[in-house]
Amino acid sequence: MNKKIGIWIDFFSKKIMIEKDSPLYWKNMIFSFLNNWYNNNPFLTIFTSGTTGIPKKVILYKKHMYNRAISTVEFLNLKKIGTKGFLCLSPNFIASKMFLVRAIIFKWKIYCVPPSSNPLKGIKEFFDISSMIPMQVKFSLESKYIENIKILLIGGSYISENLEEKLQNISTTCYATYGMTETYGHIAIRKINGSNKSFLYKSFNDINIDVDNRSCLRIFLEKKYVVQTNDIVYLISKNSFFWKGRYDNIINSGGIKIIPELLEKRINPFIPFYRRFFISSILDEVFGEKIILIIEGSPISIKIPEQIFRGEKKFYKPKNIFFIPTFTENSFGKIRRKETTKKLIEIINNKYT
Repeated sequence: MNKKIGIWIDFFSKKIMIEKDSPLYWKNMIFSFLNNWYNNNPFLTIFTSGTTGIPKKVILYKKHMYNRAISTVEFLNLKKIGTKGFLCLSPNFIASKMFLVRAIIFKWKIYCVPPSSNPLKGIKEFFDISSMIPMQVKFSLESKYIENIKILLIGGSYISENLEEKLQNISTTCYATYGMTETYGHIAIRKINGSNKSFLYKSFNDINIDVDNRSCLRIFLEKKYVVQTNDIVYLISKNSFFWKGRYDNIINSGGIKIIPELLEKRINPFIPFYRRFFISSILDEVFGEKIILIIEGSPISIKIPEQIFRGEKKFYKPKNIFFIPTFTENSFGKIRRKETTKKLIEIINNKYT
């Protein structure tokens, strides 16, 4: 029999039921946020997830959190009192805090469980909405219970094409979200399964977007609060964009600038679905930076057809394929590319010294 480790919070009746095996440290984080939300202070101080570096301290104003929560709920049409939510993300990060804010404002009833790779294990309840990171979705797909969730918001890190393809076979309505701590959670959303799925992110009506001279997304919140990102996008319209990759990850190989994420989409069909991988680079006397493919796990045979690197694309072909036992990742399960590449270089240097 599975342990009872969750917390039921009904924001309409104001009743809380704490299951007997719920971890103390996690309960304290949940209730600490709720206490901070209900106090008279107009802002909260939290830390970013550290996706691309050291976590940063950020001050978030409650009035902006309130507005962002309303935008999401109105878009998803979940204003009904008693809407059932399933919260399985760390209370430390913005996605979890915003989930709680939505529940507070619209008087949802939510079941909170400590974050884990397979949060739905042993849970047979039906829920209107949940938020997960891709790693949790991947493991939850192995459970029959993922379809007990009507709407699933997926964020925190890149959703692989393999995972997205698997989501086409379930009844749950799945959305990829775009946002960060500085934008008070997600400001754009992309439907990734069902009849009207899309490759484009669409921003909410109260958000304005454009790009800088690097083609990186600039976000205008509350008409005057600006967040400049390092996400390279193709702006389709005043409220929709295609995400290409991170400016931080661009590789300059022989004078040609390559966006790794676009190259990864090209070779994705030729990498086994159960293997994580990414494109990186190492220093090279000829090219400056030499493109490499890094795959997690033990060595296997990989065959990438030559025809996908014809013409100008020949410069995009990885010069080497390396295997590394485990990737370095952040708390959302997102791969830390630079740290993992550094670890690989150390392994290579130790091997030949």
